[in-house]
Amino acid sequence: MVERVSSLLRRSVEHLETEVPDSHALVVDSLGPLVVELDVDGELFSLRGGGGLDVCDGAAELAGARITTTRAAILEVLDARVGLQEAIETGTVSVAGALDDVLRAHDTLLAYVHAAVRAPSQPGLLSALRRAP
Repeated sequence: MVERVSSLLRRSVEHLETEVPDSHALVVDSLGPLVVELDVDGELFSLRGGGGLDVCDGAAELAGARITTTRAAILEVLDARVGLQEAIETGTVSVAGALDDVLRAHDTLLAYVHAAVRAPSQPGLLSALRRAP
């Protein structure tokens, strides 16, 4: 069975908190109180800040930024076959929201990736992400 992206992100965040707490704290600080709604292949969930990082299933009522993409597009960006800017320009990643919120979401993504490369559990989660539905 293929694990949902929201579940993988939830596990990733939990591992970051225990494996690389200083990096996790930078992700929390970058996100601040922002709520980012994600739609990955029709799976709706959100990442919520405000003192921690919570991954919540379903649509977010008060999302500051909304991101729509696919599991395949995420892997294309992570594998550096496509840059994030190119993915946005070609529409494989769609971002909506106020400029300040979109920039905060971008900064949070960068902090998350910098944390993830330092956490020993993340390669296994990336392998699970690669298992296409």
